[in-house]
Amino acid sequence: MFLLATVPTTLALVPASPAAQEQPPRIEFDMTVLSGRNPFLTTDDRAMTSAAEVSARGEAALPVDARTTIDLDGKLAYRRYSRRYGSFVTGHARGALDYRGSERIALRTEASFERQLPLEGSNSTIDAAIDPISLQDRIELKQDIRWRPDPYLTITGEAAWSRLAPRGSMLLIRTDATSFGLSVERRISPSSWVGLSGMATFSKSANRSEADSGIVMLKMGTRLARNLSTQVEAGLSRIERREPARPNDNGPAQLTATMSLCYDPRRLRMCLSGRISPSVTSFGGIQREKVLTATFDFQTGERGMLRASGEYRSVPSPIFGSDAKITRLSTTYEHRLDSRFRLHVGADYDRRTGMSSQTQSSWTIRAGVTIRIPSR
Repeated sequence: MFLLATVPTTLALVPASPAAQEQPPRIEFDMTVLSGRNPFLTTDDRAMTSAAEVSARGEAALPVDARTTIDLDGKLAYRRYSRRYGSFVTGHARGALDYRGSERIALRTEASFERQLPLEGSNSTIDAAIDPISLQDRIELKQDIRWRPDPYLTITGEAAWSRLAPRGSMLLIRTDATSFGLSVERRISPSSWVGLSGMATFSKSANRSEADSGIVMLKMGTRLARNLSTQVEAGLSRIERREPARPNDNGPAQLTATMSLCYDPRRLRMCLSGRISPSVTSFGGIQREKVLTATFDFQTGERGMLRASGEYRSVPSPIFGSDAKITRLSTTYEHRLDSRFRLHVGADYDRRTGMSSQTQSSWTIRAGVTIRIPSR
């Protein structure tokens, strides 16, 4: 059986500072109104649609002892549309236990639950191109262990289980996946490192179809200049499929690669990244996915922040042969009135091509206010 679903993210070589672990608990309440055309990218909706959303979010970092910290994060949101689509309850709950036994050994245990629309989930997949209107539950459990035998070498092991469970969809089905990964990184200078990583993933869908994938990659990262850094990974991946009453589909080994380039001077951060690799989805199990993302963050002043992002994602459709595609562009300006209140305005553009060649697009504008308790 052969290998991967997602590319392992390089672990930071510098541990988090104690100050980052001593942030006080906080609660935020947000009220947002939005309006636009065809918010769910359907084929038969051209009328204007408005919605209102209220949400509450809380975060806390709880020190257990000098070596152990628990991080908690949760959000609950209620959104209601003015016509056709009704209301949705979304949100997430996450918890992480960090244990640093010594300067050489560190462990992190994570558990999370998320209910989101595919277009808006924090772990987006190509599912948004197949059925963007159905809610999707995502459950994840993950265990990492990091060993640093010396100041230059880092060895990381990872085991994870996830479940994608669409709610009320005729096209997407529940998919479970288990993955195991190993990464070795060597710092070769104060600003550069090289490494080798591999990951095996095994998935099973509710229709009894199975898919396994795997990857082996060489990787490197370096800071090209004071404010410019890059990371490159390249290797081979392979996907195998099994369906009831059908012969196994043993795909060939294919090139897998990821690249990121970030420019981060004092008040500005711009990043461009891309990857071609297997990914777990609710449509056909593991798919070979192409992703290109760009992010732009600019601090306009002491109280203003402008953020913009773009994402393009595509996979070959296992049924019709044409690519399923999703494009999302988003921009937000946030202005802090004082230590408690923030105003935000923004706009989104979405475009999808589903299982056929039909393409649908939508745009949305939004505005809201966020209240933080306690102030800081």
